[in-house]
Amino acid sequence: MKKQTNILIIVLLVLLTAAGGVIAWLVTHRPDPLALEPNVVALTPTPAGQTAPDGIQIPGYPTLTVDSATGTVNTVFQNPEGNRCTFELTLTRTDTGEELWHSGKFKPGTGIQNPALTVTPPPGTYPAALTYTTTSLKDQSPMNGAVINTELVVK
Repeated sequence: MKKQTNILIIVLLVLLTAAGGVIAWLVTHRPDPLALEPNVVALTPTPAGQTAPDGIQIPGYPTLTVDSATGTVNTVFQNPEGNRCTFELTLTRTDTGEELWHSGKFKPGTGIQNPALTVTPPPGTYPAALTYTTTSLKDQSPMNGAVINTELVVK
């Protein structure tokens, strides 16, 4: 009987140690660091005495001009200061559904200047959409996104 009691105590100690390890891991484990777009630039901060807009601000780009030789888009895609989320952008031709460019995530107060398309259409004008995928700064959970229609002019 004493041998069975000792075995039971050892099994319980092993289970308690394993449970303690799992609990410690859950308490100390942090989500993977936010993978950010490497090619960001800082935007001009809001002047002193003014406050950045509240809520999520989604910039629109009625026309995007692209250099046909380099695929460079002549713009700065911005995540305005004061947003509570990261942006991740996808530029797609709406007539074909072809993805032309996809950014990494970038924080409020930064932008992506003159990105190069991964696919550059021949010179011409194309209907396109810029899809905003947004992620909470607080816990990296998905938030509402947006799709902005634009005209892509390749010169």
